[in-house]
Amino acid sequence: MRKRDVRNDALPTGPAPVAVVTGAGRGIGRAVAVRLAADGFRIVASDLDADAAVWTAALCEGLPVQADVTRRTDVDDLAQAALAEYGRVDVWVNNAGLMPQGLLAEQEAELLEHTCRVNIDGVLHGCRAALRTMRQHSGGRIVNIASVCALKPLPGLAFYSATKAAVDALSMALRHEARGLGIHVSAVLPYLVDTTAGTGLQPRLFRPLRVEQVADAVAGVVRRPRARCVVPRRLGPLLTAAALLPQPVQDAADRWLRLYELALGIDGCARAAYQASTRAAIARCHGSEHGTPAPRLVPNTEVTDE
Repeated sequence: MRKRDVRNDALPTGPAPVAVVTGAGRGIGRAVAVRLAADGFRIVASDLDADAAVWTAALCEGLPVQADVTRRTDVDDLAQAALAEYGRVDVWVNNAGLMPQGLLAEQEAELLEHTCRVNIDGVLHGCRAALRTMRQHSGGRIVNIASVCALKPLPGLAFYSATKAAVDALSMALRHEARGLGIHVSAVLPYLVDTTAGTGLQPRLFRPLRVEQVADAVAGVVRRPRARCVVPRRLGPLLTAAALLPQPVQDAADRWLRLYELALGIDGCARAAYQASTRAAIARCHGSEHGTPAPRLVPNTEVTDE
């Protein structure tokens, strides 16, 4: 893989910097890992799915690590694995997340609880591990993947919107705590992305984003830190302006734009594959909680195309 060196003064100028990416096994996480590798980073690709982590690491010539971000000990072990392999962590991208869809009253409590643990606890564990690691090496970057739903909550995605608002709020507060340590914290808020998580949703105003567009935004805030980056960028000013309108005007605009239809009235079959993978992830996490051994490092694994 041909690598572009886009490092600046705030990142190390000696050996290539190191980036940890959670949820790197597919979708946005894989695209971020590949993009940062192309930018000259050594990659630690983490995912609950060990095989998916191996595939991404192979694409990046990086280190695959299986980790359950809902478990603090797993995330701490992930940081230690990065230090053991590369001696430092310069960038940490908290990407792992779930997107439950549907009316809140009709969603399974187990799904909501697990989503909270992944989307909120996982980011908290990642930020804490990153801060403790980076402060030993004079700074770094933490990038948290949120969503435009943090700024524009939508019916049918109420719980998801709440978790991403928490990620955005955490990022905005933490950037002030970390600034004195030379650590920059950014939140990236993408619109609907063309991944399995967004299957069946009905986009409005903009086409679904490609994962590479989100990866470009992450690379951008790594290179030039910003507190918040909305993707696509032109959507940010629209959301800011809309928030200033009286609530009845906002509601009328939402009805005219049919925003309420984005995540409601979806054929359940359209999201069957994503829902099945989510249930499998919950079962895998429950297995690790009850003592089922889960491998951490997945080193020296050959990937073949069968």
